[in-house]
Amino acid sequence: MRPLLLFSVLCAAVPTLAQQPDTLAPRRVAVELPSTDSLASRVPSEIHKRFICFNPTISTTHTTSTIVFLSIQEQLRQVAGVQVTPYSGAPGAQMVMRIRGVASFTDDAQPLYVVDGVPVFQRTFRSGARSSVYLDALPEIQQLDTNPLLHIPTEDIEQVEVLKGAFETAQYGSQGINGVIRITTRQGHTGAPRVQYIGYGGVQQARYRYELLGARQYAVLANEAARNDGQPPRFSLAEVAALDRGTDWQAEMLRTAAIQEHHLSLSGGTAATHYYTGVDYLGQQGIVLNSNLRRYAVRANVDQQIGQRLHVAVRGSLSETQRRVPSYYALQNALYEQPTRTVQDTTNQRYLVNPVQEAREWYQTPRQQRLLAQLNAQYRLATGLTLELLGGLERATQRSESYRSAFASYPAGQNADLASTYRQWVINPALRYVRSFEDGRHAITASVEAIRQRQSLTNRKESYIPGTPVLSIEDEWEKIGVDFYQLTGGYTFAERYQVQGSLRRDISAAFASVDRSQWLPGVQAIWHADKEGFLRKNQLVSKLNTWVGVSYTSGAGNLGRNLYTLPMPVFGGSPFLPLRERSRQLDAGLALGMWQNRLNLTIQGYTRRTVDEKSSFREWPGMLHNKGVELTVNGQWQLGPVQGSTTLAAAANRNRYQLKSPDDDNPYDRTVHNRPLSTFYGLHYLGVDAVGRPRFVGSNSNSQSRPEDFQPLGNGLPRQLLTLTQQLTYKRLTLDVQADAMWGYQVQNRQLNVLDVPSGRDNATTRVLDRWTPTNTTTNVPQANQQLQISSFNDYTLQSGNHVRLTAATLSYPVWQRAARSASVWVGGQNLLVLTRYRGYDPNVSSFGSDNKQAGIDQGAYPTARTFLLGVRATL
Repeated sequence: MRPLLLFSVLCAAVPTLAQQPDTLAPRRVAVELPSTDSLASRVPSEIHKRFICFNPTISTTHTTSTIVFLSIQEQLRQVAGVQVTPYSGAPGAQMVMRIRGVASFTDDAQPLYVVDGVPVFQRTFRSGARSSVYLDALPEIQQLDTNPLLHIPTEDIEQVEVLKGAFETAQYGSQGINGVIRITTRQGHTGAPRVQYIGYGGVQQARYRYELLGARQYAVLANEAARNDGQPPRFSLAEVAALDRGTDWQAEMLRTAAIQEHHLSLSGGTAATHYYTGVDYLGQQGIVLNSNLRRYAVRANVDQQIGQRLHVAVRGSLSETQRRVPSYYALQNALYEQPTRTVQDTTNQRYLVNPVQEAREWYQTPRQQRLLAQLNAQYRLATGLTLELLGGLERATQRSESYRSAFASYPAGQNADLASTYRQWVINPALRYVRSFEDGRHAITASVEAIRQRQSLTNRKESYIPGTPVLSIEDEWEKIGVDFYQLTGGYTFAERYQVQGSLRRDISAAFASVDRSQWLPGVQAIWHADKEGFLRKNQLVSKLNTWVGVSYTSGAGNLGRNLYTLPMPVFGGSPFLPLRERSRQLDAGLALGMWQNRLNLTIQGYTRRTVDEKSSFREWPGMLHNKGVELTVNGQWQLGPVQGSTTLAAAANRNRYQLKSPDDDNPYDRTVHNRPLSTFYGLHYLGVDAVGRPRFVGSNSNSQSRPEDFQPLGNGLPRQLLTLTQQLTYKRLTLDVQADAMWGYQVQNRQLNVLDVPSGRDNATTRVLDRWTPTNTTTNVPQANQQLQISSFNDYTLQSGNHVRLTAATLSYPVWQRAARSASVWVGGQNLLVLTRYRGYDPNVSSFGSDNKQAGIDQGAYPTARTFLLGVRATL
């Protein structure tokens, strides 16, 4: 905390220095660059944020009220083609963002995050040195990172851009394959100092709970399973009669949890100096026993005009997250635990300790600090010609202690320490030219730039038996770098016809010398039809633009993420290999505005083809074809005293994997020729036979399977996405709603392979109450039997993930307003309603993180919470 406190003192001092009288004249701009610069210069109002699906000079922009308690990723579902899936509902859990479906084979396929012009968040802290990580461990066990955007409070963000089209992702070359999330933090503005406070508090509860057997129901099942297996009953008649509901292990593990956030900011400036500072605190109890999150963050941004030619911008932030993370499988073990046992019972447990004891004593305490700093200097050499220098520094440290329960002769207590440090620096000089001629009839843009990016990572893990000296030490050190060189140009004729092009040469030190370099071009043509004479004065059509673009991108420059796990043992080397995949995207679109842009429609189509440029020692992953269409409709309307803004964002996507080499399997799904990624393969369930035994296609009565009997059962990647955002204003009341839907995918709920099986060994769901008996032969649930096992690879438990979610809703009311000063109160909620047939905590989780090859798996995921909040916003 000492560095954080020191940084907060500096933040408090910056506005004081910035308010000193400054007689420097404001900057002169000879030519205004459309789109990129003009969008960046627009300042949203205090209660609004701008989320942009970005095409240069073709921007689909909609404005939505700030949902301060909703993560930025969740709000970006409002952009067509953006899928957001949390790893789980745990406080601070990471999220996978898929933009326009999937385009990468890597194990950690995330978009590139760019904050104030600098790529960041490209490394993930793991639970130990790479050599000690089990390849089949879940990301939440391997990785100790929090959601990276937690390090930037929502209220510190002025603008978020989603770059997904061909030409704009080409600007990021070997880092743009998964799309780009570009974030601009808040700046001050000319005027008197303005203080703003935003705060809220509330409670969280588990939205859903499994319907499990009570103690008496379980005892009856256990006796029946034992009898059918030829064994004596486990419970006597008297014991069964004395039982009631027994222990509700979910109630013991899940709790009502408190959450609060407070954000205080100061902004203002003179004609030549703008400043913004902010401090933030977030405290969140987890709804699972012994889990929590705390975040502290401070930020200071200063823009200074020096003379007529030089403009300097400094951005800096420091944040710290502190978490308590209980044993990942504690809650899953609680679901399986027999309700006839008590929390105090520590004997004859199925597990080493009972689940409540496991959650309390088996945990980790990751603490992470992250510094982000940027310096941007722009010097005007001549009319339209600017020299720019951008530099960035990112430094992150993480420390964590792990604790274990006592078992056998192993004592309880701390058993490991992990310390990791990550550093990145970026330097980006650029020469830019923007000029128009003949009163704007001809406009030219051009730039040449170079980018050097260097990263280093050190890990140190110490393991020991509690109370004894260190037994083992693992160290890992890695340093890597990439260099980018880029030419960009554009020409516009008579404001109607526009062509843009770019060419990048990217060089990554992660590859052998013969494979380090890639050429990645991009080009786009735009027709501004609304500038034509036949539409210039049209009263109906106020905007009509069409465009087509093609580009090549790659993932070779995504340092720390561009890895593929080999599905076979690797002797004498790393099981992780970097990918040199290359993706070609072709897209086209149309943007239409009507009735003075009160109704806007954008439709886009795209096709992508990703190929792994294979090395001699690797003959996979292969080729991926991906195509889709996106539609965004936005309308402003009024019905009597009610004013409204409605936005609908819809997308459909398909992908096909092509490979002539042998199949690449993993324990849950397969990557198979001419099938989508994340296709579930297994046995088709046929119900029960005449004596209640499960039947599968091609398998015997004991569900023993043969690989040749496996068939595709479904896919873990959604094919359709839909988001509706609605703002309604009636007098002084404002209602904001965001609803999301996902269709066309399945979820493999691994818990149901135990809970839906009437074996009597573990607890079960109420589905087994309809099990086969001689008097109930029309069911599809097998007969109870202690030896009953059902293969993990089947559709007995595979479920549809289709759902509609009321993601967030807020109702606000201004209680006081005087000029620019105001105060308002609001009530809100998150995950208030989910309409689905999925029998699990949530249908939108990704236990295998951002691995596109293993989507749609729920492996004991932490439940998603339903949240109720009360907040206040004040500007003075």
